[in-house]
This record gives sequence, C-alpha cells and structure tokens, in this order.
Amino acid sequence: MKNTNKHETLRGWFQLVRLPHLFTVPGDPLVGFLIAGGMMQQGRGYFPIAAVCLISLAMSLFGIITNDLADIQIDTTQHPDRPLPRGVISPRAASYASQLCFLAAVIPALCLGWRFSFVTLVALISIYTYNFYVKYRPKRMSMMMAVMRDLTFGLGILIVPGISLSRILLLVLYGVGLFFYYCGINEITRAETLSKIVRPGGRTMLAGACCCAIVPLIFVIKLLRDSSTLLPIAFGLLAILMCAVYLLIALWVYQVSRTGASPARVQMSVHVSFRAAFLVQAAAAASCGLVVLPVILLLCLIGSALVEKYSGS
Repeated sequence: MKNTNKHETLRGWFQLVRLPHLFTVPGDPLVGFLIAGGMMQQGRGYFPIAAVCLISLAMSLFGIITNDLADIQIDTTQHPDRPLPRGVISPRAASYASQLCFLAAVIPALCLGWRFSFVTLVALISIYTYNFYVKYRPKRMSMMMAVMRDLTFGLGILIVPGISLSRILLLVLYGVGLFFYYCGINEITRAETLSKIVRPGGRTMLAGACCCAIVPLIFVIKLLRDSSTLLPIAFGLLAILMCAVYLLIALWVYQVSRTGASPARVQMSVHVSFRAAFLVQAAAAASCGLVVLPVILLLCLIGSALVEKYSGS
C-alpha cells in the first residue's frame, strides 16, 4: 500500500463504499414498513425499524466492498483510479471491513428473530456468490442487484404482523416496481461506457418507476379523502409533487438511454436516477401523513449530492 495522508485515505474509503448511493439504502426497508402499515402498530417501539435499516446498510456495504475485492485484478487495468488498484486502501483492510459489515448485518438480525436472520443470511450468501462466481453473466448481474434491493424492502415488511390484503397488493406492486427500476438502472450502467445509439434498460427502469410512484399516489388519494386539517393535505400535495419530479427524472433517464449520449452523460443520468429514489421514498412517507420523515429523506438527498462532490464517488 502506498503512503497516503489521512485526507486521501478517507476519500478513498468514501469512493470504495460509493457513499452517495448508500444514503438511499435504508429507505427501502423504511418504505416497506410504511406501506405494510407499520406506523399503525402500537407498542413495538423504534428498535425493529432502526435494526432493519442498519442491516440493509451493512448488507449493501458488504456487497460493495466484496465487489471491489473480487474485481481488483480487472480494475487494475480498466479502472486504475479505484481505491484498491491505486493503493489508497489495502486489500487486507477492505477484507476486514467487509467482515465487520457481515457481522453488523447478522447480529441485529439475530436479535430480531429467525425470519430476519434467514433473509439476511440468504442475502449475504447471495451477494458473496454473485460477486465471486456469477457476476459476469450480464442478465444475472442486473437481476441480482435488483433482488438485493427487494430483500432489504422485505425486511421492513417482516416487522409488521397481520398485513391486510389491500396492503399486500400495494407491497407487491411496489416490490415489482423496485425490481424493474434497479434492473433497468443496472442494464444502463453496464452499457454506459459503450458508444451505442440505444442502451438497454431504459424502458425497464421507466416501467419500474411508474409502479413505484403509483403506490404513494394511492395513499395520497386516501389521505386527501379522509383529512380535513391543513397539515395532512399539505403533505399529500407534497407527495404528489415529489412523485411527479421522480417520474420526470425517470423519463429523462429513459430519453438519455435512447439517444446517442456520451458515456459521461449516461453516467451522470445513472447517478441522478439512484438519488431519485429519495423522492419516491419521501413521497411514501409524506403520503402516510408523517411530518419529520420526508424532511429527513430530502435532507439525505442534499447530503448525498454534497458527499458525491467531495468524494468523487
């Protein structure tokens, strides 16, 4: 490992873990919890939802770090600017960090019970298998990444007992949308450096975005119908606005994927589409009549943009 100062090492860790994208990960189980009706449950406290957010974040970190460990030889020639090939972070340090992330995912899952432990272990084993054995089969690559997001979404659902049929249908709709959204993004990412007139994945991503946006809009209709006070109505209108912006961003990314855009422009559109997930997550929170959560998610959106500017991730 080369001699580096603390600032460069910190920047290297930010780049290794793709810090800007990590901000969107805890929102998946949180949205699953909200759509399933978790806020209507009494006496369960905040530990379960905090724990599954931590599990999802740790799983994502485990996947990202082991991904770079598996690719270190290829990145030496194709992406020499990544932290491991350029020697800012040693493979041993990255390996230790991945093991800590594994434990950070498993321990809270064990505290929550066997269902959470089972899903978490399946996800972690799948991530490891994907990174080291099946990664370079293109279709499997896109699907595996999307499955990981659906599994973290499912962790939030597991917290809520006795889910009604209507909510189950909405959960399925959002889960399908989440799967297609990230499948499409990963397909675009896979071809972002290629000089193609049309890149695959745009239609899949746009279809997934529409499915995801429908769910908070259904909740908004119920919120506006049942509320007579100003605050819930304001949050319902805010949710509509965020869904509209989310869909416009998805449409823009789709247009970029269908034109002969430069690799740099495609890469920028991919980054924007990842951060757009904040909008639909915040819309889901707002449509449930919550006050603080949409604000926190929107602040995370700003934080993600600032961190990306600093880390160059």
